[in-house]
Amino acid sequence: MARIERASIEQVLAAADMLEIVGRYTQLRKAGANYSGLCPFHEEKTPSFSVNPVEKLYYCFGCGEGGDLLGFVQKKEGLDFTAAVEALAERYGIELRYEEGGPDDAARRRKDRLRRLLEQSCSYYERVLREARAAEAARAYLQRRALGEQVCGEYRLGYSFTGWRRLHDAALARGFTERELLDAGLVVRGGRGSVYDRFRGRLMFPLTDERGRVLGFGARTLTDETPKYLNSPETQLYQKGRLLFGLDKAREPARREDRVFVVEGYTDVLALVQAGIRNVVASMGTALTEEQLASLQRYTTNIFLCFDADAAGLAAMDRALRLSRDLGVAFRVVRVPEGLDPADYIQSGRSADDFCALAERAQTLLQFRVRTVLSAHDLAKPEERTRALTLLRDVLAQAASPLERDEEVRYVADSLRLSPESVRHLLSGLSVVGGRGAGGSAGSAVPIRLLALEHDLEARFLAACLALPEHGSEVLATVDESYFVSTAGRNGLEAVRVRLEAQRAGKKGQETHTAAAPGEGIVAEIVVRSSGEQFTERVLEELYLRLQEAHVSRLIRRLRSRLTVSAPADDNGQEEARLLELEGIRRRLRDAIRLIPVEE
Repeated sequence: MARIERASIEQVLAAADMLEIVGRYTQLRKAGANYSGLCPFHEEKTPSFSVNPVEKLYYCFGCGEGGDLLGFVQKKEGLDFTAAVEALAERYGIELRYEEGGPDDAARRRKDRLRRLLEQSCSYYERVLREARAAEAARAYLQRRALGEQVCGEYRLGYSFTGWRRLHDAALARGFTERELLDAGLVVRGGRGSVYDRFRGRLMFPLTDERGRVLGFGARTLTDETPKYLNSPETQLYQKGRLLFGLDKAREPARREDRVFVVEGYTDVLALVQAGIRNVVASMGTALTEEQLASLQRYTTNIFLCFDADAAGLAAMDRALRLSRDLGVAFRVVRVPEGLDPADYIQSGRSADDFCALAERAQTLLQFRVRTVLSAHDLAKPEERTRALTLLRDVLAQAASPLERDEEVRYVADSLRLSPESVRHLLSGLSVVGGRGAGGSAGSAVPIRLLALEHDLEARFLAACLALPEHGSEVLATVDESYFVSTAGRNGLEAVRVRLEAQRAGKKGQETHTAAAPGEGIVAEIVVRSSGEQFTERVLEELYLRLQEAHVSRLIRRLRSRLTVSAPADDNGQEEARLLELEGIRRRLRDAIRLIPVEE
């Protein structure tokens, strides 16, 4: 991928407002020099997430997520470094410049051309729907579905002429090539090399990414032509399994309400949005993919499915049930009255409140599948009960936890008029899922806890050095990488030294931004701590003594371990003398720590 010029990256970072970007995901309040709020990366009730708006860094003291502004956008939006810069540039109206030359630059230019072609094609289809006499049938169809101009305009619906080369000729007239039309999936090559429009005489639904950029189209016929719906082919830009119709409009409402509705069709989305329910997307088919769920998870883990209860819909729900366990997603099923899809339901005179009332009664996906299996069999017949139990074995195996599985076992027992123990015996082939098992011994938590304590000490020590640059520089001159347990701590040491040196040289100390590098989390934590905690020279002195004590304790443990396992040797006396020396140093350090007065 072509590299963005560094000057452009710095221009974007200077223009971007850290509080505005982060504030889209969590409410922030002033807390000293920083801002704090509930962490957008994990569930919590007490704020442990902190943002330094000057340095444009963030850190969560609860889950350990941290980094800079670009890292935040990458993680929350699921973008790579270049896409994150491009998204911010688009948001703040900055024109990016790219490094010229090379195959990456050529590939970027090709993609940019295809995006412009698709965008202009979308505008072309929109104009045809609004203005052309040939689109009267499409406008009448939308009127029959009670879909108004406002919602159709918001989602940029269009119409393709019935002619064989109308879009083709219009695009060539605007300077695009036939090769580009083929690569964008807008035309088809026929016999004898002829090329003609892929979409003809159809209602056009633009398919966009999360940033609203057109990548392809879904097209509905208004006649008896088959297929009823025709999608763009897989292209360099468009992969059907990655997109969700309407996600660019639904992501902010989904984040605010902490739930999203997933329906099957385009008109279902439009009808619900028109009624006032904006946190809704369409799967463009029935089978949700892992990529689609990953996109939704950036905004909420509460996903309400509103699929038909036909064979395809049930198969999609079974797949979703498996994914819910693996991905930690909470699925619920909204049951629309029999025979209606969401668009029909709204068109019948129901309101957004009526639909939300259905959502309040939604079953978990596991509950829905259990009840669907039971209702599809005549449980009075032994052979039907056996078939139901066979199906339920696979369904219940997808339970997210033993508790959820046991609740449904009790429901099955009541339905079959058996005891839960009898049902468990009949389902004895059920594999145990959920939970992590007994893989970790009690003793395994000790080193993990010890590492967490050492990390906290190292981060606070470095933050104090940064907060008190004159004293901090003197102290840092006496330590080296061996005083730090982890790679993150050593990265932090180097970063603080660079910043303090830059301050002494009269520079801002702002590091150049590149793709996320190892250690960005510890750097963010140190900077956020340095501006958020009240560090004094006395506190720095105590942290320095504790860092030395931890370092000496590690040396003692290693030396004792070597003396325990090694055979007697001539130099053992020297090592034992060294051990006594280190233990004396540690005693003096501990005494010094105890003598530090407690600050008022």
